[in-house]
Amino acid sequence: MIKHILVPVAGLPTDAALLEEAFALARLFAAHIEVLHIRRDPRDDLPLYGESISAEILQEIVDEAERNAQKTAAAARRMFDDMVARASAIVTERPVEGLTKGNGVSVSWREATGPTAWTLPARARFADLTILARSAGEPMDLEVSQSVLFESGRPLLLTGGAMERLDTVAIAWNGSLSSVRAVAGAMGFISRASTAFILIADEGPMDALAGVLRGGARPQPQLLADHLVWHGVQATIHKVGRQGQPIGAVLVEAALALNAGLLVMGGYGHSRMREIILGGATRHVLTQPTGCAVLLAH
Repeated sequence: MIKHILVPVAGLPTDAALLEEAFALARLFAAHIEVLHIRRDPRDDLPLYGESISAEILQEIVDEAERNAQKTAAAARRMFDDMVARASAIVTERPVEGLTKGNGVSVSWREATGPTAWTLPARARFADLTILARSAGEPMDLEVSQSVLFESGRPLLLTGGAMERLDTVAIAWNGSLSSVRAVAGAMGFISRASTAFILIADEGPMDALAGVLRGGARPQPQLLADHLVWHGVQATIHKVGRQGQPIGAVLVEAALALNAGLLVMGGYGHSRMREIILGGATRHVLTQPTGCAVLLAH
């Protein structure tokens, strides 16, 4: 159940569209929005300047960086306040009685300091869903998006400019633990959709081998369809041919062809010393524009 949505803002003009989509989702689920602005500590960058720079100059660099950080935080807060006013949202740190789906939104503001790729996933562990923005035609910030996906343990929603089509959901299914967790994390979306598709992509020899090596089971999509019936969802199994194309591109194209506003898929990768090796489908949706929202879980 989605009741607590985390939305990071950077103090940029693109924050407005992200907040609007977050508020729209919060109304659907009668959920609370936690807006988080993360300031980078300028002292973290001091080793980059080396020992040849005097302490006075280093302090000037830190002071200037802190002034810029304060300006950015102020811009982010103004955007937040403007959205709260336009949405007539309730600013609160605790649940509010009387809020129902489609009627009212509660929201809170939080600031933190530190590297975004570390600070954001640490906070995302205490939310039901984290939303990141992707501008049309632009890739995600890979370091930030993969850190949330692999380090938070919670679902990640990448916006894609198609949030108005959430009544149709496509589920990329291969029977892996990641895809199971993605379905569980997306059940709030799936159960309210009027149309749901289970996408099964043909696997090439190397994909099949990779699935075996990471303990993958047979997909058995009919069992997933049978399970979704208990949630009031009649899902259609849709087989997708690859024809030599990358698996990620095939899944996105299939979702768009079915007019899905949301693609649900498991995120595969391995994290060690913060160097993350991504699976092909995961890398595609994190680095390429998709044309629809994507919910990932690992």
